[in-house]
Amino acid sequence: MINVCKCSVLLLCALGLAACGADQYPANVASAAALPTAMTPIGPNPGAGSGQGDTHERQVHNPFEGSQSAREQGRALFVAMNCYGCHGGHAGGGMGPSLRDPTWIYGDSPVDIFGSIAQGRANGMPAWGLRLPSDAIWQIVAYIQALGTSGEPDPPSPAPPEAPPMAAPPTAITESQG
Repeated sequence: MINVCKCSVLLLCALGLAACGADQYPANVASAAALPTAMTPIGPNPGAGSGQGDTHERQVHNPFEGSQSAREQGRALFVAMNCYGCHGGHAGGGMGPSLRDPTWIYGDSPVDIFGSIAQGRANGMPAWGLRLPSDAIWQIVAYIQALGTSGEPDPPSPAPPEAPPMAAPPTAITESQG
């Protein structure tokens, strides 16, 4: 008899607590089930990068390829989004890797660079794909690919003659470097 009374009291307490908490959440929380569970990705899937298990040719290209105004916009975005904070003022490296050299961890094709910017990378590269529209990312890609070429907007100043080697890029930039 005591067990039946204890069970009845516990059941009434549980029902009372449930009834008290029914209005605890705002009405818009109930509609959260209608929201999409995953965000739509922006741009191409970055994959493993060239040379690292990539077995198919990608058909994606930069819609701003060859556009000097897109390179200039990309440079402005590189500065505005604080990319220089990690990669250096002219992308020569800092706490993030240099974007001016031929060694790329995740690939140097336009789609690989887009993927690194949009999806981010381990060890510090944030994902910008949900914050920047695809066109802005492609403009940054155009700027990065112009580094060290005659099409580079706002190139770094040449090193003074007394500077140690590798202090700044060489003074002569040729088309064959791009």
